[in-house]
Amino acid sequence: MALLAAAAWLGSCDDTINPTPPKETNQSPETFLYVESDSLAPQPYRLKLSWLGSDADGQVAAYRHRWTCPSGTFSCPLDTVWSETQALSQVFVLPVPDGEARYVFSVAAVDNEGTPDATPATQTFDLLNTSPVVEFEAGTLPLQSLPAITFYFTAADSDTTAKQDDGDSPGYLSHFVVWLDGSESSPTLVPSAEGAVTLREEDFGDRYGPRTIFAQVVDEGGAVSPTIQHTWEVQSAPEDGILLVDDCRMGGNLERVSDNSWRNVLDRNAAARTRILDIEALPRVNRNDLEANLALFDRTIWYTDADTTSSGALQLASSALLALIDRNGKLVISSGLVFGTRSAFGELEPLFRERFGIETVFSAPAGGTNFALSLQDTIQAAVHPGLTSFRMRSLGLRPIMDCFRSVASTATRFLYFYPESTLVRGGFSNPERYDIGVANMVAGGGQTAYMSFPLGLPMNTNTGENETEIEEVLKLVGILP
Repeated sequence: MALLAAAAWLGSCDDTINPTPPKETNQSPETFLYVESDSLAPQPYRLKLSWLGSDADGQVAAYRHRWTCPSGTFSCPLDTVWSETQALSQVFVLPVPDGEARYVFSVAAVDNEGTPDATPATQTFDLLNTSPVVEFEAGTLPLQSLPAITFYFTAADSDTTAKQDDGDSPGYLSHFVVWLDGSESSPTLVPSAEGAVTLREEDFGDRYGPRTIFAQVVDEGGAVSPTIQHTWEVQSAPEDGILLVDDCRMGGNLERVSDNSWRNVLDRNAAARTRILDIEALPRVNRNDLEANLALFDRTIWYTDADTTSSGALQLASSALLALIDRNGKLVISSGLVFGTRSAFGELEPLFRERFGIETVFSAPAGGTNFALSLQDTIQAAVHPGLTSFRMRSLGLRPIMDCFRSVASTATRFLYFYPESTLVRGGFSNPERYDIGVANMVAGGGQTAYMSFPLGLPMNTNTGENETEIEEVLKLVGILP
């Protein structure tokens, strides 16, 4: 029996004074179906139904329901097996890929003796599904890229209501379908909640130059959006390439000087094989995007220099950076955000300490591990050829520098340091050598160098002296010849 309006649910009581005598026969229960709208009008493909049963000579213990196709349907996309539940309602999502469909719903109460309603409540529904829409997120499309790029989408399903004045929402979308020209037969499926797809080197099949990406979105009812596309220039990663990751966001003149220092060194020595990944220029910081880019290079330089807050990129890239080192790559990091108080590597920090040759990170007298730079400090240098000592020239830098003890090993070499009693802060002076730069030869062949101070900022009275130091550090670990 189908009820098209609200029903009054009736219960029963047990007469314990006059118990009912044993039944000679068992009557089957009755079932009532309730539709929260006009059941004669077409319904959306996402439909909530409610039901209730009664049993004249017992109790309703469960319900069985199923969807079927009308008789005469050539091919039915539904699973027509009965499902059992004790729930009194359920939201059903039905396949309506072509805009319209007709299905039959049946529900039968089951009594406490296992007998189902002999005449289940049944209703035929005409269902509708409007195709969803998808666009590339504004301001995120590249004109050119390496074979490592993330595309971001905005999509909506017009059959949903996000709020009173807006009929479109991404709430009931299922997934994106994405492919490159030439690979139409093997598209990538991405859950709609991710809102993006990252293309990696293997997706391009060694085909570079102009490439076109195609994308669709599919809703939970199976309807497919119109296809969108974008063509851009894809450049192959250079042989023996160097990736410079500019994660410096301090702003103003300091950021400009820092950026120029690292770029000038690479422009003079390896311009043709250097590529720059500017974290600030990315549409958003995305783990997959960072991993895809880092996978293209075995020589990587990452600097934040004088930043005191992280963009989050180091954290997201931590596993990819470990993988780079462990495939015998070469990694140089200049940052006060890597170890200790501001550690970007979290639970992976012990693994990075091992690979950079760091035994202990020292505590600062004011708490934490970050020391402020002082114009009065004389820092000793052990990168040869290069400076033997220097002073930082930049003013206004907050505590950003970690001091540490390098591992005592023939594979590890301290590069920049404060000799004992030369790092003076108030009543504190360092009781042993405090290192702030180290190079390490990793077992297996990887090479690393780490500086906890801003190597990209000026030293002494010559603004180019830090560039000489950068060059020598990059040569030391084999990034530059």
